[in-house]
Amino acid sequence: MARETTVRTATRITSEAYIGKQARNFCRRILATVLLTACVLVAPAIASMMRAPLNRVRVPRIDSRAIENLQRWADDEKDARPEEL
Repeated sequence: MARETTVRTATRITSEAYIGKQARNFCRRILATVLLTACVLVAPAIASMMRAPLNRVRVPRIDSRAIENLQRWADDEKDARPEEL
């Protein structure tokens, strides 16, 4: 009868490959941080330096006689209504 032995099949990653993997992860984190900083700080700074378009608003002239008539009409309506208790 043959004797059975178990052989460990899992191999540990060599230290050089492990260090290389850590270096790649570190570089990716630095790149992500730089891009995030650019989006958060640099883009708004550039946008604030650009000149905004000048929007003009036309305001019509106010007809004072129409406003007086409206106030008079509102006062007449208020006087015509009976006071509620």
